[in-house]
Amino acid sequence: MKKLFLLPLLFIALFANAQAKYQAALTDALAKMEASKNAEEMQNAANQLTRIANAEPKEWLPNYYAAYAHINLTFLLKDEDQRDQTLDKAQVFLDRALKLQPKESELYVLQGYLHQARLVISPMMRGMKYSGLASAALEKATQLNPNNPRAYFLLGQNAFNTPKMFGGGADAAKPILAKAKEKYAAYKPASSLLPNWGESRALALLAKCQ
Repeated sequence: MKKLFLLPLLFIALFANAQAKYQAALTDALAKMEASKNAEEMQNAANQLTRIANAEPKEWLPNYYAAYAHINLTFLLKDEDQRDQTLDKAQVFLDRALKLQPKESELYVLQGYLHQARLVISPMMRGMKYSGLASAALEKATQLNPNNPRAYFLLGQNAFNTPKMFGGGADAAKPILAKAKEKYAAYKPASSLLPNWGESRALALLAKCQ
């Protein structure tokens, strides 16, 4: 009888230990990603996050961050084909995360960010297509969570980089970025592992609209 009583406690202890290791590994990988200053360092962080995502197939956050790191990596690469291939990898991780959490606002923010990264590779050729795709994903993010500051930041960025003749520019972006500023001020992530990026970039972009 005593053994039967101890068995559930053993499983609980093992699960808690596994969760602690997973969280520690993810925290370490995120710190390395944030500290990355060049493509090699970002690639190493992306590789570490890839390993965590593959080891934790039922967790959406590692897949989210593996996608996020690969998107960030593309801004540090010069070869256009390599950048597209890296974004293809990011999309795989993002699709995995969406299957796990199809109603998570942060994932649609990341999809919008990925579309923006595609656009940046060739603005003249891709502007119309990927600007629209980014806006649609980001609007979906605001519908799922009207208080998500990253959605407004990237919508503002989209508007800022859209030519005035198509309804964009600093004047169009300013109210959206001002809303992003308000949302960031009120935002308090429930966990240190949850997404918490973009505020400094949003404020810098808003300053350009003054």
